[in-house]
Amino acid sequence: AAGAAFGGGAREGMAAIDNGGDGGRFNEAAPARASETRAAAVRRGPSGQALKGPVQRTTVLETPAVESENTLHTPSIELENVHKVYNEIAEHWNHTRYKAWPRVDEFVQRLPPGSLVADLGCGNGKMIPAVTAARGFAVASDASEPLARIAAETFGASTFVADCLHTPLRSGIFDAALSIAVLHHLSTEPRRVRALSEAARLLRPGGELLVYCWSYEQDEEKSRSRHRFEGQDVLVPWKHRTPGVRKPKGAAAAAPEAPAAGAGEAAAAAGGDADWEAEPEVRQRYCHVYREGELVELLAQVPELEVVESWFDTGNWCAIARRRAD
Repeated sequence: AAGAAFGGGAREGMAAIDNGGDGGRFNEAAPARASETRAAAVRRGPSGQALKGPVQRTTVLETPAVESENTLHTPSIELENVHKVYNEIAEHWNHTRYKAWPRVDEFVQRLPPGSLVADLGCGNGKMIPAVTAARGFAVASDASEPLARIAAETFGASTFVADCLHTPLRSGIFDAALSIAVLHHLSTEPRRVRALSEAARLLRPGGELLVYCWSYEQDEEKSRSRHRFEGQDVLVPWKHRTPGVRKPKGAAAAAPEAPAAGAGEAAAAAGGDADWEAEPEVRQRYCHVYREGELVELLAQVPELEVVESWFDTGNWCAIARRRAD
């Protein structure tokens, strides 16, 4: 079944995993108010995990210009602030994403046994166990070679490197498709519609697409997320943190010089300071965050799809769309 899912380009996609591939092309946060800090202490993410730390603010951008009429041309902001960033942070990002969100899991669990599921933009593959538990078969892809490799090695799944706007998969054979936290990394409306159209192409009549994308609406009344957006096109900081390792007292902001022989053992005995390393620079991820109704309007531009449900879930606008009968 896995081999049957691939079109002519699948072999190249698999080779990209085995041989390294090309991996895609891939205001600092303002001080939080005391009330925001207190609220953050009780916030929980989509998986129910406690969210710690202050509200995270972002840098507002002008709406990215369309660089090419060809929707398969990847704009420079996506190359630099999506593909390149995720290739660089893949290992660290992997340790922050560990399971499917509850409503995603619910969608997958109600699929019939034996369902073929296209996971478009699979990241580290965190949705794959949910598909397997539902006795389905996941065919997962991502534009980031390091993330596709992590998914393959972690779950032993059929993963490959591909652009979600143009996948090497057969048309009309998938029972379901997933686009989870992917659409908000596409910088123009034509590219967003193209990605939804590509997902529709893969579905059999009656097959369903589940889409999650970040919402613009992130106020405390509506969302438990700690993100706050002052515009729809933003750069979202990614900060590397190493749990349990604290910066030594008096350490300079710059990278420390190599310690003298024997200093490491002494520092470890004093509390593990030898394990400390200066954090890599903050990476900035491009996102377009969606206002209420915007996702449904995009789906309406894909004639093969009909929206059957839409909702808000912890900082995300979400929808299920069904492939119309031919």
